[in-house]
Amino acid sequence: MASTICGWCGDRTHMKMMMDPFSLPRGLWKRTFHRNNPATVTTVWMSVFQCSNEKCMRLSVGSAALDVRSGGVKDAMAEAELQWEPAKISRPDFVDVPPEIASTASEAHACLSIGAARGAIALARAVVEATAKAKGITIQGIVAKINGLRDDGTISALTAEASHQIRKDGNSIAHGDIGDEPVSVDDAQAILDFMDVLLDEVFQRPAKLNRLKQRHDERKQGNGVGATPPPSPGGGPG
Repeated sequence: MASTICGWCGDRTHMKMMMDPFSLPRGLWKRTFHRNNPATVTTVWMSVFQCSNEKCMRLSVGSAALDVRSGGVKDAMAEAELQWEPAKISRPDFVDVPPEIASTASEAHACLSIGAARGAIALARAVVEATAKAKGITIQGIVAKINGLRDDGTISALTAEASHQIRKDGNSIAHGDIGDEPVSVDDAQAILDFMDVLLDEVFQRPAKLNRLKQRHDERKQGNGVGATPPPSPGGGPG
């Protein structure tokens, strides 16, 4: 069986091969279909797999470019890194983040998980600007908003620098300069990492610290720490 995140249910599961692999005609191969060196690839193989999650059980197509020189194609596909359709979509939750910002950040990750790098970066830029607005910084322009977050101590200078990188890459897309520089998935992943750090610093970390402080205070009160001690039997100080 192949193990992956099912594109239907989102669970990590085993995928059972339901039919013998078949070879895709060379004329239908995509130029960037696989990670292997094209000179070493003989055939693109595909098969149908079933999710083993009892609440899903739906079918997906797995494919791989293989040079099968010994053994069977089934065994080779079981060991290969397959590409899946439907694609596995990543939608992380952003707890303690305002819902509109959290859903946009999650959508940015979903874009990246299907290879839509430009869409991911454009949404990350929107998250940066919306974060500043959520903290009451409404001055015109995203540059001023990021600097405002830094100047009022909401984010560090390093996080501000990362946010400006999100802004610059996002502006290239938002302003139509999409042909100036290629955008790779790795580039987009770095931008989303910056975005995640920003959300953690502005919303998630303070919320976590407040919860920890509240639990600490509740424990102290429950243990009587800080309470006035009862008077001694003789009426004098204890």
